[in-house]
Amino acid sequence: MTTPTHELGFGGELIRFAIERTTRRKTVSIAVGYDGVRVLAPSDMDDAHVLDIVCKKGPWVLRKQAAYRELGGTPIQREFVGGETFHYLGRAYRLRVVQDADAITTRITARGTALIAPVLPDLSPMLRRAAIRSALRHWYRDKAKERFPERAKIIAETLGIPRPPIYVVDQSKRWGSCDARGRIRLNWRLVMAPVSLIDYVIAHEACHILEHNHTRRFWRSLETVMPDYESRIHELDRRGFSYAW
Repeated sequence: MTTPTHELGFGGELIRFAIERTTRRKTVSIAVGYDGVRVLAPSDMDDAHVLDIVCKKGPWVLRKQAAYRELGGTPIQREFVGGETFHYLGRAYRLRVVQDADAITTRITARGTALIAPVLPDLSPMLRRAAIRSALRHWYRDKAKERFPERAKIIAETLGIPRPPIYVVDQSKRWGSCDARGRIRLNWRLVMAPVSLIDYVIAHEACHILEHNHTRRFWRSLETVMPDYESRIHELDRRGFSYAW
């Protein structure tokens, strides 16, 4: 990432970025990622024009930055090979890759503290990793579909509301969301976290059924159902990046 040379302030928050020039572009492109804000601009466009465009996109950039902060730091680069550690409900499991001539499809099974991944013996390393990655994603999603509704039922009872519909989704930048109809969408990666952190995300989204925005009423509702929610937020911030692959 190029060293930031520009700063723009929005409501007390700063957007830091450098302008990267290229002859291959005719318009300005703004990308937000784990490594910051990247601004690509045509080589013949002056800085003032570029800054004006970034300023107009400021609210969008801040929303993107907030979404990435929700998941914590930079995702861990996974190799999907035997011996790697993966988590489920906060507990560590060691990946065990087993060559199996009958394993037409790789399916993960848990045995003790191991996640068993059978693969065909003649697969290339690249195809083997792809098969294991896909199998792990399916396994985690299936577990999330089992666990999340159970936890949502308990939290809904505490709040005194009907259990909301729960959807397990693939969201790379958010742990959860709640729409205007009270439907809660939860990132399947959250099932890697301890139950206390899963409960926090569900409680946060369930409170949005009572109050859509982050008003005082919202935070009072969350504190009622979860007095230690602030410590759980900090814990999720600390751990979250390790689940983002």
